[in-house]
Amino acid sequence: MSTRNSLNDHSLIHGVADVILAVGQDSFIDKLTYLLRSATSFDDYVMLMYHPSAAPVVLSSSFANTDLSVWERYIQGAYLLSPFYDYCMQGKNGFVTLSEIAPEDFYDSAYYDDYFRPSRLIDEVCFVVQGQEQYSYLLSLGRTRSLSSFNQRVLDKLKALSPILQATIQLDDQRRHTERHPQQTSHAALKQRLLNYGNDKLTAREQDVMQLLIRGYSSKEAAQVLSISPETERVHRKNIYAKLNVESQKELLSQLFEEILNDIPA
Repeated sequence: MSTRNSLNDHSLIHGVADVILAVGQDSFIDKLTYLLRSATSFDDYVMLMYHPSAAPVVLSSSFANTDLSVWERYIQGAYLLSPFYDYCMQGKNGFVTLSEIAPEDFYDSAYYDDYFRPSRLIDEVCFVVQGQEQYSYLLSLGRTRSLSSFNQRVLDKLKALSPILQATIQLDDQRRHTERHPQQTSHAALKQRLLNYGNDKLTAREQDVMQLLIRGYSSKEAAQVLSISPETERVHRKNIYAKLNVESQKELLSQLFEEILNDIPA
């Protein structure tokens, strides 16, 4: 038992050294994921770069071609409802699990069905690192049904590696800032359309409720955020469905993305 732990520690130490030496090089992300594989097993990974007014950039990914159609819609604008995107935009650093930051009804939401479930992941954890000029990096590790969910021992090990990832990713961002941040189509207009969706039909409070509804907040959670009663929140939901001529959250989300994504280039 102690011999196996010694071997694992040896691999981690060499992995950390390789990551440090690769900072600023094309091999950096490969070395980073290799280090994480020496700590635990995972099926898929993706490293994204976010900015408040730009479309996400996929820096590296292990996803197969069959997953690309979902990714295209995600990059076009569905990312705006992702709990991980919200977490990045709050300016936070660290290691988090989806269950830690997702709203209460997220796993039952239309957004989860359309953009998370197709990935076939049963568990996902992420490292979030803030870069320069409001850029954020998100490195996600996922497990499908071929592996079990991440247990607490593995989560603790990954969390212990978080300071190393934060330091090296930030240093890599500094060294490759110019080449990594090309001119991108602004998504500021897309974000504004999402926030203003239905403003010609809904009251200001109904719009507030709708923004939480499409993100998977339960009536209880949304009521707490908006300082209203759950009963009042449910009345607002009923009015939203009626005014926008939809019968479910899934239909609302489909209508919303159909309208706003068709008018904004990716």
